Amino acid sequence: MTDRPKIAVACNLDTAQGGAVPIVGLLETYTDAVLEGGAVPFVLPATTDETLLNAYLDMADGVLMPGGIDIDPLIYNEGPDLNIGRLNPLLDHYQIALIRLARARSMPIFGICRGVQVMNVAFGGTLVQHLANDKRTFNHRQTMHGKWPSHKAAATPGSVVARVFGLDFAVNSFHHQAVGAVAPGFAVTAVSPDGVVEAIEAQSGAFCVGVQWHPERLIHSLPANLELFRTFTAAAAEYQAG
Repeated sequence: MTDRPKIAVACNLDTAQGGAVPIVGLLETYTDAVLEGGAVPFVLPATTDETLLNAYLDMADGVLMPGGIDIDPLIYNEGPDLNIGRLNPLLDHYQIALIRLARARSMPIFGICRGVQVMNVAFGGTLVQHLANDKRTFNHRQTMHGKWPSHKAAATPGSVVARVFGLDFAVNSFHHQAVGAVAPGFAVTAVSPDGVVEAIEAQSGAFCVGVQWHPERLIHSLPANLELFRTFTAAAAEYQAG
């Protein structure tokens, strides 16, 4: 067990009903998927102290950025859309600092939903703040259980996503924002039929992949999603081996 790669999972900050003090938390589906993918997860508390973040990363072989709330558009130099969701700038700055420090170490990074958006913003990209503003897009907030996919996606040949899923596959969908202008050094590697970005990958260096869907909810119903976690684990194992 201790020989498995260690995955630092960025926390979310939320509050209990009626409470004012944030709770460091994470949905169990993320840690379960990391475990089933062959790695050992541990959750990092939120801080912007880079000395602490580096100490946490000293214990890790990879970083997982989970889904969560919207990102403050001021960070990517835009004003807030009328439909912007709940924001927490501390969460944004913590996760952006973490992802930049991990990338500087050439540590594998895997982003899911908000995680792909944080990845894109951290390295200079922007977001589409509310997909429904473009009437050409379909509903990306499905109402059925996350173990079921709701639409198709097409992958770019040669990408990590294509190697795991093939060129045509199905995804679930629980978001109202998406990657806009892609960060320098990254490429779009999957899109939905309405043109919404479903995955981005770093064009060079260590494993750095972000997906807009929730593969952690599909690991049993669509097993390629578990293979994506195993691919991340393999990259973390290579990092662990030095």
